[in-house]
Amino acid sequence: MKALPADLAAVARRMRGERRVALAVHERPDPDALGAAAGMADLFAQLGAEARLHLVGEPGPLPAADVVLAGVPVVTEPPSAGTPLYALDSGSIARLALGVASWDGPVVNVDHHHDNTRFGDLVLLRPAASSTAEVVCDLARALELAPRPAAAAALYAGLSFDSGHFRHASTSAHTLATAAWLVGLGVDPTAVHAALYERRSLGGLRLWARAVAGVREVAGGRALIALLTLDDVTGAGAGEGDTEGVVESLRAVAGVEAAALVREQSSGPRCRVSLRSRGLDVSAVAAARGGGGHRQAAGFSADESPEEVTAWLSSELARQLKTASS
Repeated sequence: MKALPADLAAVARRMRGERRVALAVHERPDPDALGAAAGMADLFAQLGAEARLHLVGEPGPLPAADVVLAGVPVVTEPPSAGTPLYALDSGSIARLALGVASWDGPVVNVDHHHDNTRFGDLVLLRPAASSTAEVVCDLARALELAPRPAAAAALYAGLSFDSGHFRHASTSAHTLATAAWLVGLGVDPTAVHAALYERRSLGGLRLWARAVAGVREVAGGRALIALLTLDDVTGAGAGEGDTEGVVESLRAVAGVEAAALVREQSSGPRCRVSLRSRGLDVSAVAAARGGGGHRQAAGFSADESPEEVTAWLSSELARQLKTASS
């Protein structure tokens, strides 16, 4: 049998010795973060340990929760001090949905973001992986465990979401082999795809139309920025979560190298920005405002007005694109 990488073996060994752990994911978690958490909760259950996902201060419904969180215990209070913390899909402790900048207890960091600060006592970081769900699947195989049906579906959803349904550059042969392994465990790809991508409301469709109609060109069309205010959301009869996929549709336009969606929020920081690109490192743009993510998919929050954020983004993207061309 091929020897396991040292970091993978160390995390698997620690998991076998746990009896009660806390799971945490990044703020405003996406299906990859939640799917990875569901997968880890299932692995701990099979190992005889209790695992709960802590989401502190997270407003509104979670994306595709019926698929990515089926059966996972979720609590909205921080875990008890000293509890082993498994941080999933987050580049730093400060980005976790725990409202803390540090943790008084053991920390295991499982992630795939290239800008991860390598925090924690144990670090399992795979920047080349499509998703944290893919890394959790590697852990399952290291433990010689198979995720049970609900967890397998959650992991497949995370894999699908963060790989752009297997079309992003991070999609590797290993990604596809992992997806096939999960399908072999009983996952229905059609059902997962429908849960992730085929639930838009009519209000969401109208909101999408508003975003596209008001799109702004930057650097001669090399970048596109859409802006959605709370009035736009109300006028479309939509919810604040009905913007999934908008920024990806802008990036898909021929000749566009980067795209952004600026959306006003009713709680927390005034604006949330999602960035996508074909090659430009948009994580550098996000990092300049305290955010982060992947080179081609990143985001940040800001307290300025939507117009102010859009003006800054226009200037910064134009500058980055000019630098990339020189």
